[in-house]
Amino acid sequence: MSSSSVLPGEIILRDATRSFSIRADQARTFKGLLLGARAEGPPPVPALRRVTLHISPGETVGMVGRNGAGKTSTLRVLAGIVPLQSGEALSGGRMVSLLELGSGFSRDFSGRENIYLQGALYGFTKAQIDERIERIVAFSELDHFIEVPVKTYSAGMFLRLGFSIAAFLDADVLLIDEILAVGDEAFQRKCLRRISEQIAGGTTVVLVSHDARAIERVCGRVVVLDGGRIVFDGPTAEGLLHYHRLMGTEHGGGESVRSTAAREIEVTDVELRDGAGRASTVFRTGAAMQIAVVLRTRSAVARPELALEIRSGNGSRAFSTSTEIQATPDGITRLVFEIPSLALLGGDYDVSLAAGEKGVDAAVDRTVGFSVATEPGAEGIVDLRGAWRVLEPAQVAQ
Repeated sequence: MSSSSVLPGEIILRDATRSFSIRADQARTFKGLLLGARAEGPPPVPALRRVTLHISPGETVGMVGRNGAGKTSTLRVLAGIVPLQSGEALSGGRMVSLLELGSGFSRDFSGRENIYLQGALYGFTKAQIDERIERIVAFSELDHFIEVPVKTYSAGMFLRLGFSIAAFLDADVLLIDEILAVGDEAFQRKCLRRISEQIAGGTTVVLVSHDARAIERVCGRVVVLDGGRIVFDGPTAEGLLHYHRLMGTEHGGGESVRSTAAREIEVTDVELRDGAGRASTVFRTGAAMQIAVVLRTRSAVARPELALEIRSGNGSRAFSTSTEIQATPDGITRLVFEIPSLALLGGDYDVSLAAGEKGVDAAVDRTVGFSVATEPGAEGIVDLRGAWRVLEPAQVAQ
């Protein structure tokens, strides 16, 4: 199959194989060259072992696995940075990759000059970059630093510039490798929102990340790599569960931050679940959500109560409720708060829990974060979407 027969946004790997040598070459002395001597060392390390993968135009694929599983090598092969030793790698349309911070940048150029340089490397004309540059600069939030040589940039500033360029170059395929782990949380959320917009526009996205929340939020499919081979390829929820089992962390969804303060009633565990009872940290508007809580009572409390609060990403309260706790002989109480239809719009949220005596404000004991996938046509926190209708003239007169 030739590259001309591949659809824009389509990706094909067929029996892709690649190994890397870690053998150190002998110093290049004149004597060494004459004798042809080579240093001994370990055999080449296989990065990809006959990997076959097909991604259709517009698909969003998360790629996960242990360190050294072959994730980055796969993206570099797709981007044309690393050649295959055997097999085939094809992609259709314009591909934009964000694989390493600052890759392709000229360190003596300013941020603005590097925008034009990167655009030219991806085949854009100066006029096409002129149309986009103000949006790129605004998204990066670098302000006057955009005129400063990038050799003075921090890792976070490189991320802002690199992602901002990639986000506005109208790619058919966008490859992103782990760089969203750099930078502040607010900008990471902004990046994920922009990726969601590109997905809505039909861009094929391949995202490598150890952040399960990022994968769940933007990817509809997960590929798990281990030892250079694909060991799972399927829906996101099942794929992340397979990955967590591979890593020995089955309860990947629902990890929480807890208080270290001593208290009479302790929230020992909290887990967020979907309508089927599976651990999850990403939900869709209108879907069912369960908040499973385990409490331990250490000493008697007159009127024990559990308070639950949901806050938006900026810390504002979206919802709060409370319930009385029934004491049990072993001091362990298990509760589930069931939300049949989650009325939150796209964004990042926190569930905070506090237990104590009714009427006495208790400090937060546990906090766990979750995300709601962004959907077109609505913005804000609460889902109040309704239906518009046009009034007839007779109705207006009434």
